[in-house]
Amino acid sequence: MNEVLLLALLPLLVAGLILQVRALERRVRRLEQQAASLSQRFFALSLWSGVLQKRLDGDIAPEPARLAAAVELPPAAPQAEAETRSQPEAVAEAAAPGRRQQVPLAPSRPSGATGGPWKRIERLLAENWSGLLGVLVVVAGVTFLTINAGLQLGPRERFLLTLLAGGALALPSLLWGRRPRWQDLTDAMRSGGGALVLFACAAAGGLPQLGLQWIDDPFPALALLAAGVAANLALAAMARTAAIASLHVAVSLVPLAIGPQGGPALAIAAAIALLGSELPLRHRWPRHRLAVSWLFGAFQVVWFLRNGPALAASPALAAGAVLAAVLVFGPALLRLHRPGAVPPRLQAVPAALLLSQWGGLGLALLLYPPTAAVRAGALAAAAVGALLLGQGARKRGPRWLALGDALVGQTLVLAALLGLAPVIADGPLLAGVVLLESLLFLTIAVREGSGPLSRVGWWLSAAAGVVLALSGLGAALLRGDPLHQLQTGAVLTVGAGLTAAMQVLLQRRAVPLPQPPLLGWLAGGLVAVGTALVVPEDWRSALSLGVMGAFLVAARRWRPPGLLGGITAAIALAHAAGWLTLLAQAPWPPLPLLARLLPLGVLALLLTIAGGGGRLQGLGLALLGADAGLGVLWLLEPFSPLLPGAAWLLLCAGALAGSRWLRGGAVRVALGLSLAYLAAFGVSFLVVIGPSQELVTLGVLQVRGRLLIELLAIAVGLHAWFFRAGPELARLPSWKAVQPCFLEGSLLGVVVLLQGEISAPWRPVAWTLLALLLVWPALVRRFAIRLQVYGVIVYWLAVATLLVGLSVGLPSFPPATGAAQTAGLVAIALQTAFVLACRRWLDLKRLAKPGGWPLLAWVGGRVARRRNLWLGHPLFIAVAVVLASGYDRALLTLLWTAEALAVYLLGVVLREPQFRQVALVGLGACLLRLLAIDMAQADLGLRGLVFVGVGLLLLALNALVHRFRGRFG
Repeated sequence: MNEVLLLALLPLLVAGLILQVRALERRVRRLEQQAASLSQRFFALSLWSGVLQKRLDGDIAPEPARLAAAVELPPAAPQAEAETRSQPEAVAEAAAPGRRQQVPLAPSRPSGATGGPWKRIERLLAENWSGLLGVLVVVAGVTFLTINAGLQLGPRERFLLTLLAGGALALPSLLWGRRPRWQDLTDAMRSGGGALVLFACAAAGGLPQLGLQWIDDPFPALALLAAGVAANLALAAMARTAAIASLHVAVSLVPLAIGPQGGPALAIAAAIALLGSELPLRHRWPRHRLAVSWLFGAFQVVWFLRNGPALAASPALAAGAVLAAVLVFGPALLRLHRPGAVPPRLQAVPAALLLSQWGGLGLALLLYPPTAAVRAGALAAAAVGALLLGQGARKRGPRWLALGDALVGQTLVLAALLGLAPVIADGPLLAGVVLLESLLFLTIAVREGSGPLSRVGWWLSAAAGVVLALSGLGAALLRGDPLHQLQTGAVLTVGAGLTAAMQVLLQRRAVPLPQPPLLGWLAGGLVAVGTALVVPEDWRSALSLGVMGAFLVAARRWRPPGLLGGITAAIALAHAAGWLTLLAQAPWPPLPLLARLLPLGVLALLLTIAGGGGRLQGLGLALLGADAGLGVLWLLEPFSPLLPGAAWLLLCAGALAGSRWLRGGAVRVALGLSLAYLAAFGVSFLVVIGPSQELVTLGVLQVRGRLLIELLAIAVGLHAWFFRAGPELARLPSWKAVQPCFLEGSLLGVVVLLQGEISAPWRPVAWTLLALLLVWPALVRRFAIRLQVYGVIVYWLAVATLLVGLSVGLPSFPPATGAAQTAGLVAIALQTAFVLACRRWLDLKRLAKPGGWPLLAWVGGRVARRRNLWLGHPLFIAVAVVLASGYDRALLTLLWTAEALAVYLLGVVLREPQFRQVALVGLGACLLRLLAIDMAQADLGLRGLVFVGVGLLLLALNALVHRFRGRFG
């Protein structure tokens, strides 16, 4: 037993020794600062005594500037300066009674000089939470080691051993808890001890799989669990912060969530929530009450999932669950509506508390009632209660509370309507009813002139419109009965008409809204879904032409905000849906193909006429161009799958050449069509042309058709490179951005060669070698500086290829093959060499302006300014993945924590704050993995080793942060 206790307390003794050494270092440093400050003050006093003697002898007082220069002191430590400030001021007043001379001190550091939010977050995590989390992780590791060592003992002895460990953790709080320096650490250890006690009490009677159960009678087990919960609630009552109090309430609910379920568990949880929200009695923390409400809501969900069959079979249990929710959330809501309980102005925490209480109650009413009618009735009753509370708040104030109750009441009404979904089985019809109710609410709010309620109704109407559109999409995917499809399309069209009418009403009443065009866009979306997707295919062309044409005319006449844009998007969607339908049923005979495309062409023509020479006209021309491209596809593909790609290349060249005879926005459309044809060729090359081995006979020669098309593509690229653009095309930023890209074909050829000829495990090595070659100064001097930018991009590609090759099985990280591991190590070595070579080879002055495409300047400028970040972060990720693919999963958390600590030290050495931030994020991820994955390891010894190792690394980080605090500026 002594050896077990010594083994359990050894990490705590080591941690205490480290803390004592750090405390001694702080005391020695403080004494040195005080000695330096006293010596500086003594020098100042000697100077002032000389000045005073000269003035007594009748000498002329020195000029203020010379006097200030004579007595200017170096900045002293803040604490020492505060202790000795009164002495020189007294001497100065004695030397010059009518004229006070002040010794200039070093300017204090402004409050904003502490850095941005990341600096504050880093200081909070590294200086405070790293030590706290380190202690908690060490405690968990000691717990696992204690259980592992105590497996040779009986369950009762293990229970006592765990209680002893909890008491040992709480002991420092009794000894040093009143010292301000140690309060945070001792409180954290005391909280950990309370959690251990509750863990032991819960495991002693209800968790046999942990090996600590020694009580079989449920009543003593329940009493012991109640004692553990009472201990944690007592610690919550003693808590100095809201976070610790909330954590103790959460810890008290955990055994009830994982233990045996039923009515008693929910009753105890409700009692814990009621009592925990009032603790500590001397504090009224809204954040703590908010956290308790969230915790009990989460417990409700877990309890419901684990008691689903029992709830279905026992109406009494469901009624008890509803009663528990009412008892927890009801008094809290009544407390919020007492006079003076909430601030007069809207604040985040009270508003969140109001919504959380109503949300928890509404969640219970949604989950527990067994039938739809009872559920809808309960929600309607809750809505009535919310409206009554809102009326009382409207009379007494504050106003935001009344608005919140009105919002909750409307939400509960909507929930009651949605609860009738089993009765109204048609989803689009139900969504249409909800949209109608929301629009009626908005109409009443607009007529009453209530700005907040109008905005709420507007948001609800917008949300209902989105839901209706999504339900229409679902109906379109199901493809049911044609009559039902026509009915759904009619519902969506009517909803679009009502939404457009509401948009006209809002425009005429000049109601201020955050996004005025939103309802118009929703109306267009409903039209698009209803006519282009939902109705049967035989009806789509005619209905799209009639309905969209009518809405387009209405939008041009009344001009409600957003409606013209929404109908324009609907026309574009109708074209896309029609094209997809034609593509799915290809090949088509010429006449049926023209019959399907003709209504789309008429719609594009109407859009061109309604556009009036603006962007809409350009969109109409673009749709016509798309018709030409797709027509080429459907006409030529039956002869050979290679011909559409070649035709798209010719259309690309033709559209670019035709831009010389176009004016205005049509020039931009021509350029866009040319790029679209080029993109279509690229897709065709990747999917069809590239893999093709089809031969073409040219006289006595037989060559691959792919080679001929590649030569044609090179010819089109050269044509685009040497093309003399007209004055309007030359002024387009898009042309200036795209035209330099045609020069990069040779590098793209190298990329395609490496991708096609190098085996998958060794591709990262090939990419990294190419990146080293591209940043080589001798090659850069012969070509262009932008090759170095491409070298950095290829380096990123190498890292990405390595990640994909080694982490295909994320997140399980299966062991990679020997060749993959070897290639990964070689790639990591070459990538490390690339990062080191870039520190000498990269021309940072010229890298920001490499020429060519503006994206290269964007990449080069950022790499030139933050080279370490853009090159170091990918390497860190690659190292993490290589560690994951080559080592045992049980040690991953420890290895990744060590890597994060190394990255943090690298950030300290290089003075890179982002390295430290990334390291802190990585440490957080390691802690999550520690709790989510390593906690489930079967080997308790290995689990304890990992926990202790990670905790000690965190404590080492905390010590390093305090040691090298000066490098964090």
